[in-house]
Amino acid sequence: MRLGLFYEWPNPTTGDWKRLFEESIEQIQLAEELGFDFVFIAEHHFSNYGMSPAPLLQALAIAERTKRIRIGTAVLVLPVWQPLRVAEEIAVIDNLTGGRFFCGVGRGYQPHEFARYGVTNDDSRERFAEALDVMRLAWSQDTSFTYHGEFVDITNPTVVWPKPLQKPHPPMLLAGTSAESLRLAAEHDLMSLVSGFAGTAAVREMTLQLLAHRQAYGRPVDTWELGAQTFCHVAPTNEEAREAAKYPRWQNRAQRALNRGDVTDGRVNATTYEGEADDEAFWNALYFGNPDRVRDKYLALAEAGATFASCWMMTGGMPHELLMRSVKLMGEEVLPAVHEAKPPAGLADEVRDASAASD
Repeated sequence: MRLGLFYEWPNPTTGDWKRLFEESIEQIQLAEELGFDFVFIAEHHFSNYGMSPAPLLQALAIAERTKRIRIGTAVLVLPVWQPLRVAEEIAVIDNLTGGRFFCGVGRGYQPHEFARYGVTNDDSRERFAEALDVMRLAWSQDTSFTYHGEFVDITNPTVVWPKPLQKPHPPMLLAGTSAESLRLAAEHDLMSLVSGFAGTAAVREMTLQLLAHRQAYGRPVDTWELGAQTFCHVAPTNEEAREAAKYPRWQNRAQRALNRGDVTDGRVNATTYEGEADDEAFWNALYFGNPDRVRDKYLALAEAGATFASCWMMTGGMPHELLMRSVKLMGEEVLPAVHEAKPPAGLADEVRDASAASD
């Protein structure tokens, strides 16, 4: 099982952005030294919930300060991009990083961000599908092509150069926990990234759904790539980790505020909301704790079918020194055992048995 860090650069106090970016690169450099496998970069706009409006620029800055760690997006929100332009930029960054880039995509979910790009939730699905079609054409065609969709129209014959270094293109990942997202990932043979917040039973069920869709599309079910997004923090003691739970709590509340458009002058109103988990339920959903607790939670995640996990450590204004300590403890005391973990082969057998029973 592979582990990586996740960044979207929240800034509750709208403080020093340059310092925030510089600190994150220090954390990523330490993670690389300790053997972390990748770093994910989100895309968000127009609020202090997460300031990652230029994920490809941010990816390139990270690449210039690292040597080995893979760098990916989680995700590029395709409905707000011009697909020819993003295909060009990804091809360039794949070459400049020596093939360390991988491309996570999604259709997005934030009306506050969509509205400022002239996109709606209703049309985002088709915009996403058309953008993905065009990107793949751009990377695979050495001769000019045209494309005529509802939202993307390429009338003038076009060829895109350069091509990505990785062939036929960088590995691609689709984020989403819905049944449709899992089906789409299976149809296009993409890696899948789902939420781990609902627990390992939910991740197991989503893995089984993905494998069932893969079987339906004639793809192997003995191999798959499914990752889980997790709030993560490693501290010397569980008590210290519990104290740090206030940071992802802000992040969770800020996300809900962004969902409902409760944003003033770019600042989310991160208040309590109806149905919010109590402190104990929230703690149980976090991958927070001493090294033993965190290790056990990631091993259980692997047993549920996850082949990689995204470790969201920079949440809600957590101080740099706590983040550096967490990365160090994770790398030294959690990562080695998690790297040895493999998903159970029995999941594939369950899918095959269920398919045979339904025939």
